[in-house]
Amino acid sequence: MARSRRAAPRVPGPAAGAAFAAATALAVMTGCGGSDDSADRGVAPSTSTATSDARVIVPGRPGETAEVIEPGESFEIIEGGYSETDVRFVEQMIPHHRQAVAMAQLAPERAEDERVLLVADRIAAGQSPEILALEAWLTQRDLPVPAETDGHDHGDLPGMITPFQLEQLRDASGAEFDELFLTYMSQHHAGALEMADAEVAGGTDQTAVEMATDVNATQSAEIARMREILDSL
Repeated sequence: MARSRRAAPRVPGPAAGAAFAAATALAVMTGCGGSDDSADRGVAPSTSTATSDARVIVPGRPGETAEVIEPGESFEIIEGGYSETDVRFVEQMIPHHRQAVAMAQLAPERAEDERVLLVADRIAAGQSPEILALEAWLTQRDLPVPAETDGHDHGDLPGMITPFQLEQLRDASGAEFDELFLTYMSQHHAGALEMADAEVAGGTDQTAVEMATDVNATQSAEIARMREILDSL
């Protein structure tokens, strides 16, 4: 009897691979930018059948148990394909990351606490290459990459700060900047976790799910660190 398994994800192109290597040792969500909420831009995966010549243990998705394929047993290979949930996650995480990087880049000239500078530096260094990988994911699937904006068009995304809050950050310095930055970036990261959780729960593309899993792990740790610093100010 044939068994099914999730095949290894497509290997991203050089830009995407390099981006995630640099970034880390790595739902339906609210639409934005005029997207049609009723549109389904997903693509069904292709399938084929093969016979295993060795005992193989196939890891399950997060929360699922592994599957064992014995020698001589037939199994189904699922390749490619992605869902509307995957597309929404990737295209919405791009402007979300862009705003985080813009916030982090304010720190070198405004922050007073060295710990805040270190956090901001890690965020900028981590999320900048992740943006390239997210953009590559869309490009490889002939999907449009969100245009660069000042963030005003994406205020409905979880955690995004308002133009007024961003202006507050730009006008602040010293201890005032440190407190505002930690407060607003913690809020921003919490929104990213909400988006990542939705992708992990409902996404089908393994690369996109891995991106979301990485966002969850990295930004959860950064939230904990920022709250620790904020409490000590």
